[in-house]
Amino acid sequence: MLDRNPETAKMGEEILPFELGYLPEYFQKKAAVELSETPERKEQSLCQIKEFLRGDKNTTGLIFDDDFLIQFLRVRKYNVAKAFSQIKSYVSLRKKNPQIFLNFSYEWIVKTLYDRTITILPWRCQDGCTVIIVELDNWDPQTFPVDQVKKALVIYLLQSLREPMSQVNGIKAIIDVKSNPLRHVRYCTPSNLHLIYHGIQEVCPSRYKEVHIVNNSLTFKAAWYIIRPFLSDKIKKRVNFHNGTETLLNFFPKAIMPKHYGGDLENFQMWDWLKRVTTPEILATVGGVQNWPSQNEKRRSSSASNSIIIT
Repeated sequence: MLDRNPETAKMGEEILPFELGYLPEYFQKKAAVELSETPERKEQSLCQIKEFLRGDKNTTGLIFDDDFLIQFLRVRKYNVAKAFSQIKSYVSLRKKNPQIFLNFSYEWIVKTLYDRTITILPWRCQDGCTVIIVELDNWDPQTFPVDQVKKALVIYLLQSLREPMSQVNGIKAIIDVKSNPLRHVRYCTPSNLHLIYHGIQEVCPSRYKEVHIVNNSLTFKAAWYIIRPFLSDKIKKRVNFHNGTETLLNFFPKAIMPKHYGGDLENFQMWDWLKRVTTPEILATVGGVQNWPSQNEKRRSSSASNSIIIT
C-alpha cells in the first residue's frame, strides 16, 4: 500500500520537495502503519519520556524541545525506553565532544555546497525519504579541515530532521567514495570513524532506509574494514554497492538526481535552506536543548566541584 515505483513517480505528486514542514495525509497513514503513531500515543509518550528525563541524573535540568523528543520517539517506533536510551547517548556524545556543537559558521558550512562535498537534494525520493549525497573526492582537508566536516554533518543531519517528512520516512544516502588516498586515508583513524559511526547510527534520531556506495577506493576499503564489524545487521542489509552510477536510477527517480549521476537536475544546491538553518537564532537551538550549559558555565561548575573549602 505504501510502496511507490521510482520509474513512474511524478514531480509534485508522489515526488515532493525537501522543505515541506508538515506531513501530508498519505504520510500520516504511513506513520500510523510503520511507527504506530497516533495523536493520543504521541501525547502520552511525550509525557512519559519527559518523566524519564527529569528522573535521570544525566538529563535532569535539561529542557528539551517537544519536536526534538518526537524525533527519537519516531525513530524508535514509540518504544519510550529505547527512545530515552538514545537521547542519553546523544547527551553523552555532546558532553564528550562539545566542540562539534559550538561555533558553527555559515561561511565554513557553505563550502560543502561550493565543493559539492555534502548535498541534500531539493526533492525527496518517491517514498518521502530525504536524499543526501556525499562526494568524498571533492573534500580537500587542506581547505576544509576535518573538524569543520564534523560540524557540517551535525548541521545537515540535525537540521534536516526538523522536517517531519524526514523523521517519518528517513534518509537515503549516496556515498561516492572515489578518493585520493594520499589526501584522505590519514583521517580514517579509529577515533574519527568511531565518532562518525556512533554519532550517525546510535545517536542521531534518523531512519536510514538505504545506503548506496559508488566508486570503490582504497580510502573506503580502509574505513569499511574498521566500521563494518560494528554495523547492525539491519544497516548491512541496506548497503548497496554500485560499480557505476547508472544503477542508481533503479532506486531513485531520474527527475530528482543530479546530471552527473544520470539524472535531470542541473541546479540542486540548497543555498536558501542552508542560509536559514545557519542563522544565529536557529543555530542556538541546534540539538533541541533550550538550556544547554555554555562552556564558561561548565568551566565554572568544574572549578567549583574541584575546589577544597577550608574551614
